[in-house]
Amino acid sequence: MPEKKFSFIDLFAGIGGFRLGLEAIGGDCIASSEIDRHANQVYANNWPNDSEQHHLGDICQVGQLPPHDLMVGGVPCQAWSIAGKNRGIEDPRGKLW
Repeated sequence: MPEKKFSFIDLFAGIGGFRLGLEAIGGDCIASSEIDRHANQVYANNWPNDSEQHHLGDICQVGQLPPHDLMVGGVPCQAWSIAGKNRGIEDPRGKLW
């Protein structure tokens, strides 16, 4: 494992794809946010040593983020996929960037 060079927050984390890549180049994931129950289960299985405080829950309910060097996040896919009725910006989740 490379030496920790920077800290990051993983928003709309899914199962942790961004985290996997960023940790491989020396990143330290200090917090994550994901609302999908199934994705959260996989994320927790992938990183079982995360503290309870690591998981921020619904990003719309977070008042302040911990200090960090980098923030990453995938677009909330539900608003943009056929599984989510492809409502795009008309879906409240489609406005989270």
